[in-house]
Amino acid sequence: MWGRRTAPSDRRRQTTARAQTPIDFAVGASVFLLTLAFVIAFVPTLFDPFSAASTASPVVSDRVAAGVAGDLLAASPAEPGVLSPACTVAFLGSNATLGTDADCHPDIAADPATQFGIDGDVQVVIHPPDQRNPSTNASNLSIATRHGRFDVEPDRTTADPSDVAGEDVTVSQRLVSIGGTQYRLTVRVW
Repeated sequence: MWGRRTAPSDRRRQTTARAQTPIDFAVGASVFLLTLAFVIAFVPTLFDPFSAASTASPVVSDRVAAGVAGDLLAASPAEPGVLSPACTVAFLGSNATLGTDADCHPDIAADPATQFGIDGDVQVVIHPPDQRNPSTNASNLSIATRHGRFDVEPDRTTADPSDVAGEDVTVSQRLVSIGGTQYRLTVRVW
């Protein structure tokens, strides 16, 4: 029989063709496992703002702080950090009558936890920016409004803040202005 002769280039292809080596497999498997570990580690945090798991979450306290400073007590929607003096007094004193007279948000005197749909406790404190530990030693504020001057406790809470031992507490803050004076609005959720 006459045999078929192979060209030199065919011989080279036959000798250089190889299967997958263990090193190739190890590199590919490592890249796959690292990618899988990354996905497993970070995908659950993508859904954290949408989960209703725990009350003491930074998302919850930040939502309350933004709602109080930007909507509930804001003098104007265009200036969310500037608080209406009369609405601030009505909120801190749970004074629905003053809230109605000052044309504040209809739920100004409502419980903050109920108003923001929180199943835990909420504390809102308005205090000077440099005051330490405002949740326990907040001093009274004297706020002048077009309805008169009011001395109010700058603290609105749904429970005793000293009873939070052993519970998760999250804190969010905003810088606000009342009548041209700068204050810090602190929200604690537990």
